[in-house]
Amino acid sequence: MASSQAKISAPNDVSLRSLIKSGVSKRTDFPLRPSAMALLVIDIQHELTKIDEGSNAYKDAVSFPQMITNTKRLVEAVRTNRCNQDWDQGSEIIFTYLESLTENSRDVSLDYKLSGPLANLPSPVNPATFIPGIAPISGIEISLPKTSCSVFQSTNLDYILRNLNVEQLVVCGQLTDQCVESAVRDAADLGYLVTVIEDACGANSEDAHLKGLHGMKGFARRVKTEQVLRELSGANNGASATKNDGRRLPRDPIDNTSSAILTGSHVISIPKPSEYPNNKDQGSQVAILRSLRAAGVKFLRYAIVDAYNTIRCKAVPLPCTMQLLASRTQRNSSASSGTPLDNPTSIAEVCFAGLPTHADVLVPSSNLSARNVLTLKPDLESLRVLPYAPRTAMIMCTAHDQLTNELSPLCTRGLLKRVLHEASQGMGLELCVGAELEFQLFYSDAKCGFPQPVDATTFANAVTLNEREDFISAVYDQLGEQDIPIELIHAESGPGQLEVVLRYSNNAVQLADYVVLARETISACAKKYGMKALFLPKTSSTTAGNGLHLHFSFRDVRSSSDNSFSDSTQTTGISRRGESFIEGILDHLPSLLSFSLPTNNSFRRIGPGCWTGSALGWSTEDKEVPVRVCLDLITQEATNVELKLCDATANIYLELAMILAAGMEGIKKGRKLRPMATDATSEPLPQSLQESLDLLKNDEFLLSILGPELSTAYIAVRESEAKNEKSLEEEVMDAFHKA
Repeated sequence: MASSQAKISAPNDVSLRSLIKSGVSKRTDFPLRPSAMALLVIDIQHELTKIDEGSNAYKDAVSFPQMITNTKRLVEAVRTNRCNQDWDQGSEIIFTYLESLTENSRDVSLDYKLSGPLANLPSPVNPATFIPGIAPISGIEISLPKTSCSVFQSTNLDYILRNLNVEQLVVCGQLTDQCVESAVRDAADLGYLVTVIEDACGANSEDAHLKGLHGMKGFARRVKTEQVLRELSGANNGASATKNDGRRLPRDPIDNTSSAILTGSHVISIPKPSEYPNNKDQGSQVAILRSLRAAGVKFLRYAIVDAYNTIRCKAVPLPCTMQLLASRTQRNSSASSGTPLDNPTSIAEVCFAGLPTHADVLVPSSNLSARNVLTLKPDLESLRVLPYAPRTAMIMCTAHDQLTNELSPLCTRGLLKRVLHEASQGMGLELCVGAELEFQLFYSDAKCGFPQPVDATTFANAVTLNEREDFISAVYDQLGEQDIPIELIHAESGPGQLEVVLRYSNNAVQLADYVVLARETISACAKKYGMKALFLPKTSSTTAGNGLHLHFSFRDVRSSSDNSFSDSTQTTGISRRGESFIEGILDHLPSLLSFSLPTNNSFRRIGPGCWTGSALGWSTEDKEVPVRVCLDLITQEATNVELKLCDATANIYLELAMILAAGMEGIKKGRKLRPMATDATSEPLPQSLQESLDLLKNDEFLLSILGPELSTAYIAVRESEAKNEKSLEEEVMDAFHKA
């Protein structure tokens, strides 16, 4: 008989329960088997895991931080394990969270109704939100709302686990002496082999934590995070080939990932079917490059937008790209894997955030230098053949460390992607954005020596549409060729001014790409017709300026509704989360202006009577407030919120990232929306770029989103530009020459 101290090992198709010998086997005899295991994460959600960073209490200083850190490591390890296994052989992750099925929480357990705060749980109207890094992947991992202490009593977890053939349950979360202990005891009674991860569970006090662990002693194996990680790592690396008669064969020393087949006296190592390299990426690269060549493209332009809205790009000749790809494929090296067309070129790190808009002169206080370079990683979805430069295709990129390949903290497109990922994975929200791009058409007047607008029309006037129809048609056609959808084109209030409305999108990064590409297309078309398009916020002190109004809403990914911003049952017509989103923006708006109005000229555009708003506040359909709630023309329901204090001199990726992050913070903190603006209640907004930058320096939340590298550089460069004051005439001339 085997010793009870020996670890029990058996083929994956043999049930662990069948190996238990009554009175002999112990819980420690059964290390984790990925194909039979599920990680159960209990109630780690924003509403229940708030940490007071200034507190020395056990919960704030020790228990919850340790629980969050170790649970993130466990989730990552289990996901890695699943990726390394056949799909039906990997470990499961199941998240439980407290959320009622009804808005008023009438369906929660009697115990919770008698437990004070737990009587009012998050609900479908105001749903629970997960912590970044500990959030379920939609469609891949399972999440179960529960309304009582025991997950087995208020959900169908047992039914799900049996359908998944789970025998081992690894448990972490909170609170150790309450929901965790309850789940562990119930799981053991239901016949699961339970492992509790001591340092990935949290409690309000050390005594409560130890009490909970003691209460689970007879029901579960109690281990540390490191042991679970070792067992999972061993499962990843310990698979060995099996002969037809069931005997174990040594792993091939040449290829640890392969299966083995006996042929005569030889062992031949071949990949498993799930690991067989089909060269899909290489094939995609070749197909893309050949298609571009067939379209007459000679150059592939890799582009980024620096922090100050300068498009920086390098053009790689298409034959060079194809030659590089061919050499990688022939070598069959790791360099050929990854995203198609990866890293063909690089740009110095300083170019991303250390250079002002007027010259390539390093701002010393940016703390950046030309020593480091960042590689450009293209986003294939953004690939476009440029109608105004038909022998060139352009692709938008993210910037990555040359040595580690990690996303650079200076990459603003990457920052927007990270914010959107947190919204989706951490909060269950799909953020939607729209944009209204304004510009003026100027021509060079040789008589007066100063650029002049092409006409002197007013808002929605037909003259501009009639006289510039060829130009407008060319813009529309060329944007269409790039699959950039346009909803509306009309004359605006300024002389020679037009507005192009981009279609509302649930892909904010793509919308930002559209803004960049639309700006380039409009500029190129204007030149073709003997004009120049100026996106300068203010070209005359007596006429309307050029803005880039942005619209925002969101959708709950767990809801069938297309718009979670609206709620007709609310007095404002806005959902509670919608109100909190607006308040989050208002709360940070004075600092946000340093991103949305990032130049001295930007602040010339705002003021009373300018239809931009100049005081802090919001209203419904009022064009004289900076934050305007928009109503549907047919239903009269609130559909989105518009921020008018934005213009095209801003880096659209950075601007969107910061505005959306502010709104998300409002939702997370449940901010209560202030009353609608009146002259008596409105606070003045910053009147200059420097004033807004000074406020940004003290806005800890926005600085945390930027990170130390980007915040240091951004403030330093923008301050240097704020000191470089010019007259309005000089600003117009500069813009005209650069257009």
